[in-house]
Amino acid sequence: MEGTSPSKVDESVNKGSTSGIEVNPEFDPDLTLAQQIAENERQMYERSQQMMTEIEDEVRKTQPLVSDKQEIISLVAEFDPDDSPQYFKKATELAEVYSHIRRIRGDGNCFYRAVLTALLERCFDHTDELNRFNEQVKEWRQRLVKLESFPDLTTGDFCTSMEQLMTSMIDGTMQPQILMDDLNQDGVANYYVAFCRFICSGYLRENEALYSGFVEGNRTIDQFCREEVEPMWKDCDHLCIIALVNAIGVSIRIEYMDRSQAPSGGWRHDFIVDGNEEPKLFFLYRPGHYDILYLSDSTTPTDIA
Repeated sequence: MEGTSPSKVDESVNKGSTSGIEVNPEFDPDLTLAQQIAENERQMYERSQQMMTEIEDEVRKTQPLVSDKQEIISLVAEFDPDDSPQYFKKATELAEVYSHIRRIRGDGNCFYRAVLTALLERCFDHTDELNRFNEQVKEWRQRLVKLESFPDLTTGDFCTSMEQLMTSMIDGTMQPQILMDDLNQDGVANYYVAFCRFICSGYLRENEALYSGFVEGNRTIDQFCREEVEPMWKDCDHLCIIALVNAIGVSIRIEYMDRSQAPSGGWRHDFIVDGNEEPKLFFLYRPGHYDILYLSDSTTPTDIA
């Protein structure tokens, strides 16, 4: 090193890095350089995992799984017209047709949790929807068992939890506020989320020939489902959205704060299950996250250009 004394070079080697990785300052002469680097990488990994755990703990403390409904103006207030003109404009436009927003914790399960929450809310107000979804939940237990990837031992508890929830909604023992309380308890709500993940995976497996060409990374449908759909805390992609919407049999609309994220390059996209029906559930997408939107009483889906 030009202009650097040998002592400084030695100090640099001991304190410096190899391939951008700091070597443990507690030098062990019995370890090779490769072993020291491996040990240092292990320590860095443990520190990063600890930091992630601390962040997740903080999120759990500050963000409910499912928030109370908030007036849509709270979304507009998040954006400064000078610093974020595009987001501010979009939020203002949303406020013209939507009245409320319900925020969902950003933990990788937000889309599944948002869809389930919105659908269950709708079931309270529409008996026909409640009865339809109840039958669908029962059917999915049998459909999953028929797939070799889902032995009843694996999926039975999650199906039972959903069946019991639907029964309690039908017989009236489950009320909206009690449901919201349950949806904010990890031990209860995550069973429902797991059920949604399993039926999403089940739908893709049932329709492997139709969707296998859309799986990225040279993976099979089985690999994709095992790696991206079934594990908790994994974000959903476009394929998962299509599968879940069809698995529950409900058409939805997603509003995009950033049009570059929308499948069609527009500001919104409808995922329709049956022909030309209107979407029944509405969601807001911001990069990596979904919340629930509620139409104003005077607005219908066809009113939105």
